[in-house]
Order: sequence, then structure tokens, then C-alpha cells
Amino acid sequence: MGSRLMHTIIAHEIASRIGVADTSSFILGAIAPDAVAPKDFSHFYIGDSNDYTRSIDYQAFLHKYNKYKNNPYILGYYTHLIADDIWLNGFFLPWLKNRLENDTSLLERYHNDFKLLNSKLMSHYKTNRDLLKGILGAAHPMEIEEVSITQLSSFIPYVEQDMKLLQTDKPLQVFTMEMIIGYIETSIDMGVQSIKTNI
Repeated sequence: MGSRLMHTIIAHEIASRIGVADTSSFILGAIAPDAVAPKDFSHFYIGDSNDYTRSIDYQAFLHKYNKYKNNPYILGYYTHLIADDIWLNGFFLPWLKNRLENDTSLLERYHNDFKLLNSKLMSHYKTNRDLLKGILGAAHPMEIEEVSITQLSSFIPYVEQDMKLLQTDKPLQVFTMEMIIGYIETSIDMGVQSIKTNI
């Protein structure tokens, strides 16, 4: 799935494009699904990756919280699920699953790419390293069945740590910048369209 920082950038861009007033709650919602492990319950998975039918039912999430569908926290969470479904069906199932299963060295290179991408993406999107500073104080998270506010609060320092990594010229080994930028831009576009269509 997309990294913590990717979700932060996607949420920040969507919030800017659709004029979300409470950006803090929106961004917090967009990183919330990854605050728990395992992630099956928080991600509304359906299908099976073994027969390539796995997907994320982000519409089921919106239906479950229909009463709060205008809440920025819920909308942020919704965009996370959309972005992860794009990753699942654009990266993981078509080729990454096969390579991870057949090349035991790939997992380490995959995680290393995510670390290298943090500073590269922050530079590309001109992301402020202090974007999350004080976000918990300004945001209004919801206590939902999938992710508690306590779990979310404990997760924020990991996202902040991702944003502090220094720029490096080391090359990516599994992905390319163009692939990841394309993924992020598609996730932003689909997030914006889905919110405009369903809210």
C-alpha cells in the first residue's frame, strides 16, 4: 500500500483542491487506517489476493458512516481507502505480489525505496516538514470502530519521523519516481472526483 507520507501528501493536495476548511482533521483521517495492525478490518478488504479478486470496498466505508459523510475526518479516511485500492490493483496484484513471493530480497528493497521516497516526495510536492506539528490539537478525530483515537495518537510520531528524513541521491531499486508520482496524482484525482460525486 502507499506509504504513510504518500497518504499525507495525497490528503493535503485533495484538501487544497476541494477547499476543506478543517485540513487537520482531513489529513488525520487520511492516515488513520494505517494506525492499526493487522489492517484487514480498518481497510474494508473484500475478495482474495490469491485469486486476484482482492479490493477495498471504500463505498462500504462511506455507507457505514453515511451519517457523518460530510465530516472531514471521515472524508480523509475515505480518500485513504481509495488510494490504497489504486495501489492494490495498480501495483500489488498485477506484479508486486508475484515478485515478493518469488524474490525474497525484494521486500527489503521495497521498504528501503519507501524510506528514500520520503524526502524525494516532500521535495517534489514542496511539503512543509512541520505539516503535522500540532495536528492532534487542531483536529477533531472521531472514535470509530476501526481505529480508536488512542491508536491514532500513538501513530502520529511515526508519520512525523518519516517527514524528518534527510534528502538523499541514492537511487530507487523497485519503483521509479514517475511511477510513484503517477500513483499519487491518480489517487488525488480519484479522491477529488469521488468526494464530488458521493458527498
